[in-house]
Amino acid sequence: MKRMNSKRKLISYVVIWSVFIGSLLSYSPKTHVLSASGVPEIKILTPDSEAVFDVSTVEFTGIISDDLTTPDKLSVKIFEQLGNVQQPIDITGEGKLSLSSQEQYANFSFSKDFSEGAHTLTFVVTDSDGTSNKVDYTFSVKNTGTEQKLDTSTDDIDEAANPEKPAAEEISPNQPSTEAAAMSQPADDETGKRPYMAKMYLIPKGAEDQYTPGNAVPSSFLPAEDMTRVPLDYKILIDVRSIEPFSNTQPLITFFGDITGTEKLVKETKLTDDINAYVYSFTLDKRLDPGVSYYVYLNPKFSNDLGYEIIPRFLKFTTVSGNYERYQFPADKGNDFRDNDYIHGPFSNVTNACAFCHSTHTGTTPTLDGGNYGAEAGNLCMACHDGTNGSPKIESKNNQHVKDSSVSCTSCHNPHTPGSKENPNSMHRNPASSSSENPFYNYKKASTATGDANDFSLCLSCHNGKVDAKTGKQISNIEQYYKNEIFTRQSGHKIAATVDSGSSLNGQLPCAECHETHGSNNIKMLRHELGNARGDDTAFSKTSGDWDASSERQFCLSCHNSKTVLYGKTAKAIYDTSTGAAIDPTNPGHMMDSGRRCSECHSDNNSFVEAAHAPKKVSNP
Repeated sequence: MKRMNSKRKLISYVVIWSVFIGSLLSYSPKTHVLSASGVPEIKILTPDSEAVFDVSTVEFTGIISDDLTTPDKLSVKIFEQLGNVQQPIDITGEGKLSLSSQEQYANFSFSKDFSEGAHTLTFVVTDSDGTSNKVDYTFSVKNTGTEQKLDTSTDDIDEAANPEKPAAEEISPNQPSTEAAAMSQPADDETGKRPYMAKMYLIPKGAEDQYTPGNAVPSSFLPAEDMTRVPLDYKILIDVRSIEPFSNTQPLITFFGDITGTEKLVKETKLTDDINAYVYSFTLDKRLDPGVSYYVYLNPKFSNDLGYEIIPRFLKFTTVSGNYERYQFPADKGNDFRDNDYIHGPFSNVTNACAFCHSTHTGTTPTLDGGNYGAEAGNLCMACHDGTNGSPKIESKNNQHVKDSSVSCTSCHNPHTPGSKENPNSMHRNPASSSSENPFYNYKKASTATGDANDFSLCLSCHNGKVDAKTGKQISNIEQYYKNEIFTRQSGHKIAATVDSGSSLNGQLPCAECHETHGSNNIKMLRHELGNARGDDTAFSKTSGDWDASSERQFCLSCHNSKTVLYGKTAKAIYDTSTGAAIDPTNPGHMMDSGRRCSECHSDNNSFVEAAHAPKKVSNP
């Protein structure tokens, strides 16, 4: 009998606890929402999805929560997909948003006037760590008598609201007169009329006839951007696209180190009814020097016969090391020969090259590092890459990667990986990559960047908030500005390149637009010349100190001057530098003497890191 009572008691306990736990699990989300996943939760309570309204003002109510963040630390943003615009725009500031925090959750409401027709909204909640979650909602408004207006004003570099890339066939046949076009740089609504660089290659002498626009190129042709081990007798080939021919009153290349040469139009090909390809060659007056990095600048004054100027660009490449010049890669063998060799020398011919870094008898590491130049990775690499030993010179001034962290040259580069056209700088393999064609870390620039976060996987492999092993300090979390939806949607630096920019970018600006990976005289390894142009307007200098209002504005104005063109978009000026008058008189924060930080309005938390990488678009401070 006692045994039976014990069984009954046990069963009763099980039933009671089951009911108790079940009541917790079935607790109404309208009164209490708990997140058990570390991801914030958001739910729209009213109105029902797919609802149809007879009035223009629609109010939404919802609830947000997070198990790791208090309700008062959660934020809500609302985005809308408008017409054919590819990227939704932030409409939070266009309506009225209110939040009411409770003990473990928060209620929110949002109301706004909407035009007649169907609408698709996305509600996004973000916690204090930058983790987001979203919920989509669709509804319709009918017969309100209002008309939806999409702001298509030229916000240029921060033009996230109109990122459509015009197709080539949409070029307007109504061209302005040559005199009128020459008076000013065309506005962004005239994209498609400007000439642009489509391709630039480094090629063997006499090989220009092998190039046909739009067709595959020989293996001996090397893409110019960031290419390494370029043969010393190569020349440059540039494919420029334009709706009109060129009068050749200005050279195409204006700065090329200390090199001079002869420019020649070698081929003209009609691609469509509107676009022609003009192929130029640039033959150097002397051979390239070994182990030197060269910068090719396109002359921003190079224009077609309608007066439209080419979109500025510059590219960098490095020649083969002087140590191995006698084993230089023969052009007649093509690039297959070159890509099957290793970046630090043809080992089949120069086995002693191993001794530069390794020593059988005196090596001090498991891999016998400690050859002629010691074992410390940074010193070992710079023993040759300081330009004194015939190898390409690597500028390492103020390089925070190696000065203040555990990072060294080998953190990014693998000295035993062949330098190929796909991986010219011998980057390490990316363990997260699923690509069989290019499984290495990427550091893409204007010619190849698409805007996907994987384009910058090299930078984001560390700049994701991880802790540095040497200093114990947290590394800046830049990855969130490329992957977190709350930042990418509102970012004014999310660019859809115009067709006539020659770029396929449709996303965040590449890291290389602002930073030099091997260091610079500026803090944060920021470039001295911004905006792919050379001149006082684009120069930036800050060698020390914290960011204040003056330095924030100086940095932003290096591009936001109504002159700098990136990816076909002209950066909107903040104010007239000669008079100090704001371009938008309704925005006093843009006055020259306002003294306000850019981050006050263009970030959610007065963070210049956020304002620089994903500036929030605002119509008025």
